[in-house]
Amino acid sequence: MIYPGISSQVEMTDIATPYTLWRYTRNYRGAYEGWLLTPEAVSVKISNTLPGLANFYMAGQWVQTGGGIPSALSSGRTLVQNLCERDGKKFSTVTP
Repeated sequence: MIYPGISSQVEMTDIATPYTLWRYTRNYRGAYEGWLLTPEAVSVKISNTLPGLANFYMAGQWVQTGGGIPSALSSGRTLVQNLCERDGKKFSTVTP
C-alpha cells in the first residue's frame, strides 16, 4: 500500500456515472467530453457569441470541437486573445 491508513481519513466518497453527468448537465447520454471528433465536426465553426447580446462571450468544451478540459482551456485562452486584440491590448501569459 502506498499510503497506509489513508482510508481511515476519508470522510466521503463520491462516484459519478454517465447518469450523474446527464442529471447535472443534461449532456447527451451523460457525455463528459463535448463534441465527437469526426471529419464533419472538425470543420464546423461554433460561434462563441449569441445574437442580440452585446459583450457576451462563451468559452468551454461546447464552443470548439474536441472536448474536456483541454478544449475548455483552449477556447478560454483564444477568447481572451481575441478580446485583447479587439481592445488593442497585448496578450501575455506566464507559465509557472
